[in-house]
Amino acid sequence: MTTNQTEFPRSSQPPRVVVGMPVYNGERTIEAAIQSILNQSFHEFRLIISDNASTDRTAAICKEFANRDTRLTYIRQPYNLGAEANFSFVLTASACDYFCWAAADDTRSPDFLERTLRFLNSHPDYVAATCPTKFENSDFDQITMGDQSRVEEDPHERILNFFGCWHANARFCSLFRYQVLQSWLTKPDVFLGTDWLLVIQALNAGKSCRLDSGYVELGKRGISNSLVIFPQYRARLIHWILPFFDLSIRLIPIFATARPRNKLKLFAILLRINAAAVRTQTIYELQRLRGIMRQRKLIK
Repeated sequence: MTTNQTEFPRSSQPPRVVVGMPVYNGERTIEAAIQSILNQSFHEFRLIISDNASTDRTAAICKEFANRDTRLTYIRQPYNLGAEANFSFVLTASACDYFCWAAADDTRSPDFLERTLRFLNSHPDYVAATCPTKFENSDFDQITMGDQSRVEEDPHERILNFFGCWHANARFCSLFRYQVLQSWLTKPDVFLGTDWLLVIQALNAGKSCRLDSGYVELGKRGISNSLVIFPQYRARLIHWILPFFDLSIRLIPIFATARPRNKLKLFAILLRINAAAVRTQTIYELQRLRGIMRQRKLIK
């Protein structure tokens, strides 16, 4: 079915599990992404697709699926909201106990929802669960993907260990308890590390599990997997010096009650990730400048 409403029909019972799929111009990959959700061994869920005013065949593909499967709700935005707002929209449009995001170029094993839901139902002290995650044509690696379990009893220790190394944020693809995602129920701020902050806030509320089987395969075409992410989120002069400035100032209140030792660890981590980001964005800008100069020489 196709709808412009952000709520489920009053006559229907909100599903316990909702999968939110924001998309913009995803005609090359969205069919496989949708199919991997509809093929889940756990059937009682709702898939909400928010089309961010795509200009390709995305709408036609989604409508075809929606006409065949009533679990799919397709919503087309009248204009492009921006990526973060579109991710927030599918969450706001949900009324459920469990929620997960699925990008339009991601695929999951058919047992992803069944396994993660079963785990969360039997482990009330966990707020999220996922399966081994990798990028397409890559290998599973808990460290570089950032999907390993975080089971520390102290929430500050869980957060500090989240920053064990520079990694992808694969935990963002977990099945979450809906209640721990409250920070995204309004339009989120746009800054480098917004997705990190959401996972950190969830870890502050409870533990996260990486199961031993099943899988999530992430597409490589997203902006988060590209160095273009730095200029996109560089809104102020401070971002040249501290690219993760906005993330950093939001982490400090979370550690207000932490032990002094953990506060010092957080400070060291923030210095490290900002320094790494400065180095990476400087390399990117130098490469971009060289490309511009070469192009000008060719034109002359």
